[in-house]
Amino acid sequence: MDVLNANQKPWKEIKEIYMEAFPKAERKPFSAVRHSVNKGKAQILTAMENGRVLGFVVVIPYKNMVMVDYLAVSSKIRSRGTGSKILQEICRRFPDQKIVLLIERLDDTAENKEQRIARKKFYFKNGFTSSGIYITGRSGNMEVLNFGGTVSVQEYMGLQQYALGKLMFRLSGIRPTL
Repeated sequence: MDVLNANQKPWKEIKEIYMEAFPKAERKPFSAVRHSVNKGKAQILTAMENGRVLGFVVVIPYKNMVMVDYLAVSSKIRSRGTGSKILQEICRRFPDQKIVLLIERLDDTAENKEQRIARKKFYFKNGFTSSGIYITGRSGNMEVLNFGGTVSVQEYMGLQQYALGKLMFRLSGIRPTL
């Protein structure tokens, strides 16, 4: 398996994985993801094997941080180390950056409680830690994880505003919570 810059951007396969991996509330319109990549604001890396897309990651570099906007592995091959290899590649490519990402906040009453626990364990196993920052917005209640250094609330909110743009940031309703 190779993790590569998606120069030829196999958008159809990426979109299929994107749509299956993320709940509607957490997805931007796929055209917005493509637009960010095509404009150079975001980068997309794909995990490829024998010409097939196994997974992908969308990252947004900003100042001394890199936000993992989306990381997904095809449901056909999950739990085989592909997601870990993608994360290792991000850490290798951005060695002096703080890497941040959002996960759904743990909630004992959540319908997908076990999935949330498994996701957090996966990121912790790969060296991420809690930043202690929790946010809420249209996507729900989320926790900010980091790798390579802790981000402040102000840094994270600045990164989100950059990633979404000022208008979409306002519309997202993202704000820190306790």
